[in-house]
Amino acid sequence: MLQPASKSTSLDLASLNGDVLSEIASYVRGHDALNLALTARRFHDFAIHRVASVVVCRTRTQLARLHTHLLAGVPKRAVYLRSLTIYAPTFIERPWQEDPNWIFPKNTYEYSNASMVGDILQAAPNLTHVYIEHTAPLLQHDPRIGLALASMTRIARLELCDIDSNILPVFTNLRSHPRVLHISPVKAETNTDVARLLDLVRDIIVTLSPLRELHALDLDLKGVPAPQETRIVPTPLPQLRQLSVHWWHPQLDVAKTFPNLEVFEQHINSVQLRKSPQQPLRRLSVTELQTFETAKHPVHLLHLRRYPRELRAFRRTVYETSPVGISMHCFIDTPVWLKYWHQLPRAAPRLRFMDIHCHTWERQHQPGWVDKFIQTLRRYSLVCLRIVAPQPPTADALDAPWHEDDVQTLAELPDRIMQAMPSLRYIAWAAKRRAPGWHMDDYAWYEDAYDCAPADYTWYRVEKTEGGRTLHAIPAGQGERVRRFLLDSELDQITSIDKHLRL
Repeated sequence: MLQPASKSTSLDLASLNGDVLSEIASYVRGHDALNLALTARRFHDFAIHRVASVVVCRTRTQLARLHTHLLAGVPKRAVYLRSLTIYAPTFIERPWQEDPNWIFPKNTYEYSNASMVGDILQAAPNLTHVYIEHTAPLLQHDPRIGLALASMTRIARLELCDIDSNILPVFTNLRSHPRVLHISPVKAETNTDVARLLDLVRDIIVTLSPLRELHALDLDLKGVPAPQETRIVPTPLPQLRQLSVHWWHPQLDVAKTFPNLEVFEQHINSVQLRKSPQQPLRRLSVTELQTFETAKHPVHLLHLRRYPRELRAFRRTVYETSPVGISMHCFIDTPVWLKYWHQLPRAAPRLRFMDIHCHTWERQHQPGWVDKFIQTLRRYSLVCLRIVAPQPPTADALDAPWHEDDVQTLAELPDRIMQAMPSLRYIAWAAKRRAPGWHMDDYAWYEDAYDCAPADYTWYRVEKTEGGRTLHAIPAGQGERVRRFLLDSELDQITSIDKHLRL
């Protein structure tokens, strides 16, 4: 049996000398540093300056206060920064509400405080994440910003918005080896601007070639129209595995520029997606779906970023991509959608798992509509289903109340779906979608598969008993292991999930 340490052998942290306490404090940051600083007055001076390791700035006043705080102390507190985010409102001189042009009001920006950004960046060599809006005017007002970014060695995620050609020296001389890069050029007003910015994108892609650790590129081109007479000569970036594009340009050949792409996301006009990459994608994430010009191109996970407007085109795309998994928002109460649910298994014979966030369209429902949706699932060969179910309207809602049988069926949804789908092995059920959140230490969201239905799920495993099949609740951690297995494994392993996954 372990005995409590005696007073003669226990370690009194407060008795340690300053060098040792300083070394201990060097391993904590954020909330941990704050907790240590509040433990005792002896620890306060060693830990309190490490609290502000993640900084988000949204106003001119915040920037001035951060400038004073981060440049104080020996060493300066900025050396403990790990993440710095500076949003555009930091530089607002006059908000749009005060613009006398009441028809098309605009914010007015002023960058006299750019030198404060330069001071902070020069004093913060240990940053691993940098996000800066209005980068181009900031570089014009203080070139030290670009020099500081280029000189840093630990940046893993770099996000620069509203850039122009002045950013090229940063990428050319970049000493860091980022895994995630987000770039968005300034808005183009004329054809000359468009040509210049497309040249800039081409030049940036050329400078990215030596960045062998670059894993994900987020390219935002929504401010740059797509002229038909020009085309960017591709510079292959075989190291890139994930590409996220806002307003894709047909001038940039995705198949040739990113030959080893595994994840392709489009945020806006996916209707321009014409050609598929050379190898099967692990994930294709799009807003509007367009039939590929090439032959069938299998996709592991097909994610629809919003409701499909035209179900026939969506079904055709499902057929041509033949996904193993589908993640999507959907309706479950209209005749058109019920027909779609009937036809989907034939369009996607490899389909084994789905993440669906369900909604209702009708204002007044006929009794039995929930059971009709459940019956459409009998043709599926899913091994796992994650579902966010709709909730009955509240008393003050415009929708008519649901029939008691439908409310009861929704309450028993996991068991009803299990009975309708013999192949099912796991089901995760949530009655309400979780509000979107952001963890300040989670900069690598590209590293995880996109999740269209985040929620506080209750997970079940389907077990066979003498009396038939029953649902057995499992911890959320085991449920996440199931989800990870589905995202990372191949079709045959997923089909035989009981053999290959041991919880």
